[in-house]
Amino acid sequence: MKILIYLIFYCFLGLVVSCTKDKTPQPPIPEEPTKWDKIAGNYKVYDTLGSYLYEMEIIHTYNDVFKIDTLIYLNLNNQFNLFSRQYYNPPNADPFYIRIGPEDTVSDKYNKRWQLITYGQSDGCNIWKNDTIKMKFGQTNIKYWIEDAAPYLDTVITQVAVKQH
Repeated sequence: MKILIYLIFYCFLGLVVSCTKDKTPQPPIPEEPTKWDKIAGNYKVYDTLGSYLYEMEIIHTYNDVFKIDTLIYLNLNNQFNLFSRQYYNPPNADPFYIRIGPEDTVSDKYNKRWQLITYGQSDGCNIWKNDTIKMKFGQTNIKYWIEDAAPYLDTVITQVAVKQH
């Protein structure tokens, strides 16, 4: 009888111990997006008076070999698709400063050649802030206008791009 009582006691104890609540694993903490992840996306672009101009997309790529971030602008100024390496920032640049413009000549959608010149962060330009970029860049065809049979143009363009969610 004593053995039976011990056996029942140990079975009951084993049942109580085995019925403890399992610990639920904590969900993984989401990784903080990089500045490039925040900048990349679809934008609606307006002139400085607020009139809608066009849509643009910014894509981020990273080159593991050279350790260089690149922004790809699709439909910049409603005429360019270009790569812009983000390897150099002016001294004391805002952390969200972006370069607009390639290192060399770029062709527009009509196959006319241009040079795009990025401007620094003057007047708060070319800085991604609150899903908005006040873009300022120069556009010139001074080297190519005769060969391309295009009207000469040398201008500074200021536009406001607003990220769409």
